Amino acid sequence: MVGQLAAAVRGMPSSVFRIPNQDGLAVWIQLPESQRAHAEQLATYPIMTPIGQVPLAELGAVTRQPVASVITRQGLQRTLDIQAYRARQPVSHMQEDVVKALEGMELPPGYSLSHEGEIKQMNESFGRLGQALVLGLILLYFSLVPAFKSWLHPLTIMVAIPLALIGAAWSMLLAGKHGCMPSFMGMILLAGIVVKNSILLIDFIIAAKERGESTYDALVGSVRIRTRPILMTAVGTSVGMVPIALEWAIGLERLSPFAIVAIGGLMVSTFLTMVYVPVFYSLFEDLQTAVRQWGASVFHWGTAAPAANNQPESL
Repeated sequence: MVGQLAAAVRGMPSSVFRIPNQDGLAVWIQLPESQRAHAEQLATYPIMTPIGQVPLAELGAVTRQPVASVITRQGLQRTLDIQAYRARQPVSHMQEDVVKALEGMELPPGYSLSHEGEIKQMNESFGRLGQALVLGLILLYFSLVPAFKSWLHPLTIMVAIPLALIGAAWSMLLAGKHGCMPSFMGMILLAGIVVKNSILLIDFIIAAKERGESTYDALVGSVRIRTRPILMTAVGTSVGMVPIALEWAIGLERLSPFAIVAIGGLMVSTFLTMVYVPVFYSLFEDLQTAVRQWGASVFHWGTAAPAANNQPESL
């Protein structure tokens, strides 16, 4: 009986329309739409039985019962999928609206909500990029330690990284762009570029102090002499990314946040590096000197042991 009703309402293939040298086309038959538009119209539908045709109403009552048209599972659990498609709204903004709409919703026992699809992939990608950024900073620090033979100078060099993030955020706000995967990749790129500017300054300062200059003269000289090559590198890199930021070619609209973050972060960090890197170098030097003086006074670091008396004692 169920099969006959399904064939009448949904239809079923009755034959195949053959076309020479081509695949056949299935011919479906079903009741006319005027005879299957309402459930009450099926009450008189004839059902084939061993004793002949019997109206459906004689075999049972027609009632409405909501059922799932498709059963889906994930992790051996039945799921009810709610899908949506976006046209222009960023997926991150749309996710914020979804979270606000679901805030305070009480679910029956045994039910749970999970966000799948593009937002889940984006969160997983952001998590992996964050781990890559942290790992890169750790490797960068330990690669600079043997190069400068110091535990403090690498920290002074890496001060420029947060300064670049300030410029990246400002540039995204001015351009009206939202946070996305290309913009995050641009921040990782900045972490490697802006460090180079700090290395030029710190290397000059160390070389100047080895020549006998004071810390103040070394700091001032590093900014005065290294400003030109640092600005040339920053401006050259930024100009090269202008076509991407302005979307001058088809397909560059996805990479536009990448270039905007790189340009804004690089230009802002270049000027901030000239100010804050020498300042932090001076602070770390003063801190290191204070720690050494405190250690010398408390633990007698750097004091020579009294010379032993090698003269024989008189008997």
